Amino acid sequence: MTRKKIMFLYAELTHYLLGCIDEYSKLNKSNLIKVIYLNKFHNLSLKHNNSYEFISNEKFKTKRELLSYCENFNPNILIISGRMSKDYLYVAKKLKNTSIRVTVQDTLYKRSMKQFLIKIFKEVLYKRYFDKFWGVGSLQTKFALDIGFDKKDIKEGFYVADKKFLNNSSIVDFKNKFLNILFIGRLVKEKNIIKLAEAIDSINNSSNSKHKLIVIGEGYLKNEIQNYECVEYEGSKSQDDIIEIALKCDVFCLPSIYEPWGVVTHEMCSLGLPILISNMCGSSEDLVINKHNGFKFNPFDISSIKKAILNFSNLDRDTKLKFSKNSIELSKKINHELWSNNLNSFLSI
Repeated sequence: MTRKKIMFLYAELTHYLLGCIDEYSKLNKSNLIKVIYLNKFHNLSLKHNNSYEFISNEKFKTKRELLSYCENFNPNILIISGRMSKDYLYVAKKLKNTSIRVTVQDTLYKRSMKQFLIKIFKEVLYKRYFDKFWGVGSLQTKFALDIGFDKKDIKEGFYVADKKFLNNSSIVDFKNKFLNILFIGRLVKEKNIIKLAEAIDSINNSSNSKHKLIVIGEGYLKNEIQNYECVEYEGSKSQDDIIEIALKCDVFCLPSIYEPWGVVTHEMCSLGLPILISNMCGSSEDLVINKHNGFKFNPFDISSIKKAILNFSNLDRDTKLKFSKNSIELSKKINHELWSNNLNSFLSI
């Protein structure tokens, strides 16, 4: 088989992207991958082997240097995260006739004026730079179709939880009388963590309950969140520590007021946690089914958040066990084999 050359022009490297690339290289040992990146996730360790290499964009002083490097590599496929980097778009435009150009997107489909304008100017904003569209879920597919990509040129499932989560699936035992509710994420306004804590404290105070909110993460709301009685603050944790803590919890909650996807939803589903999730999260469309493995809520309405918590809390143990099993099953629809197959389908292997 002819060796295929794959180039990523990426924004921020994450554990889960590295996991996808590593798994792909195991399944496609003859192919060569180069990843140029703008930033990398905090404490992320980069390792190279004969199949893939990571290169900081800082190596290139100008966009022409970047283009020259890409032209010399002569990739069969060029995969670009979003359209945030003018230098990356410059390269994509120049490689129009030599590489398959794929945009990676987590943009949510919305009937907004901004997306109406994107649709009007799709030729300028997207079609002159990209041939294919690789999204993360069904809402991104709707966006791709809306801006003119053919269905055959669209794939989903670009964000995949790290294998550590997929390999540690476990049915929750639900022996606790009160819930241990897990939150993982940045402690910032968009994540809506304060309103979640307020909702849990309100439930506890009105019903003499002792539900806990286990918080993993850092951010400018760190001190404020610790003022709530229900909160047990864990700080920043490694993946191994997160898995250990998560497997002691009863349910995961993502209350964001804006979340294009939320890989953490896939991670927690994989572990077997039922999910309470904001309907403003992209992953709620694909990984959470109401009354099947969790409950969705309006993040702007504290009574909606409280209702979701109480709906789950009031379930009998057998139903909660079913929710846990259903989360694991739903998580399997997104996996590394699918990721590899999608990449190869773009390459037409």
